[in-house]
Amino acid sequence: MRSASVLSFALVLATSCNSASEPTPPDETARGFTVAVQDEQLIDVTLVASAGSVRMLAVETEPKVFDLTFDFGDPVMAYRVDWARGEGDFMPTGPLDVVHKQLIDQLVTELSTVLEQDPEKRWKIEDVIMRQATLLQIAPVGELLEPMSFNSVQGWTHISCSCGNQYIGSGYYRTAGKGCGCKQSPSNGCAGRCGQGCGITSSPPCVGTTAYTRDCALHDHGLGSWAAASDDYSFASNNCSCSGVGTCY
Repeated sequence: MRSASVLSFALVLATSCNSASEPTPPDETARGFTVAVQDEQLIDVTLVASAGSVRMLAVETEPKVFDLTFDFGDPVMAYRVDWARGEGDFMPTGPLDVVHKQLIDQLVTELSTVLEQDPEKRWKIEDVIMRQATLLQIAPVGELLEPMSFNSVQGWTHISCSCGNQYIGSGYYRTAGKGCGCKQSPSNGCAGRCGQGCGITSSPPCVGTTAYTRDCALHDHGLGSWAAASDDYSFASNNCSCSGVGTCY
């Protein structure tokens, strides 16, 4: 497992990229969202809110290999996503609390305003950012988060885009698919979508992916863990579309 060496490198990234692109530290008294760098190999943004701050740094270290850090000061959530091999590592330094989750939600909202909205048109680094950020949105709160590795070899099984009672794996049949009300409990819809919210009618609209899979459906119905859905969130291809004003995808 590469977690130890990757974590060391990722934590360095959280405080420094290189001397040429090092941004000025944010004024903690000035709330807002700042984009320091945004290109196809490096995206560096900082969100400062009343409750705290988070810096998100993503770097393409080699073709289709990305290091990401979501730095709250304490903790730091680090990822290495290797799209070339279909492998990923998650390296947390501590648990997430309610404030951290609120900051992640707000960060995703802000990112959706500066990154390409259409998943099919995004730079690969933008796609990776939105996938991992929305995965963090569903991470457990107040629990010790263990380092883990995930890979596309674990595979995923797409489910139908059409809302209905369908087999979602592990012996379970549940309502899943596109649609604002397409979930039995709790009330929010789009069960099985590997992304936070429910598409166009959510805020922000069309974030994350349009991949609908069994592991994501199991998580949405409280029958599977967020960790088990990590490879789906990170690597599953989009099998459903985000289209139609006023619809939930």
